[in-house]
Amino acid sequence: MRKQVAGVGLIGLLLAAWPLILVADADTQERLRVALDPWNPQEIRLEGDRLTVITRESRMTDQVLRPLISTGVCMPVFTGAPDSYLAEIEEIAVLNTFGRQGYVFSGGRPECQEIGGLPMNDLEMYILSRTQMHTN
Repeated sequence: MRKQVAGVGLIGLLLAAWPLILVADADTQERLRVALDPWNPQEIRLEGDRLTVITRESRMTDQVLRPLISTGVCMPVFTGAPDSYLAEIEEIAVLNTFGRQGYVFSGGRPECQEIGGLPMNDLEMYILSRTQMHTN
């Protein structure tokens, strides 16, 4: 009987937290939309531990990737976003308009916090060292 009560308590707790999870995702989605507005992305997708940004670029280059990560995706971390912003994200894919070519940056909120503390001349190397090419 105790196990059943504990199970119901856990389910109740999860059900109670579900709206908070949805609000956190909606807040993250809105912050990303505002932060990435200068790049006018075609789509911003949050799926599990992956953030995917589909750009309007026909060919993705690292000249687009670096500022999109440092002053786009990561900027809300430096401007007071709640701890939930990018908390579950482990990789950020920045892809061309077709979603077939681009880059995948390994990181989320902790890496954004590191980016915020780096001198400008180390920023490029840090981002590129955590990035892999993506092709489909």
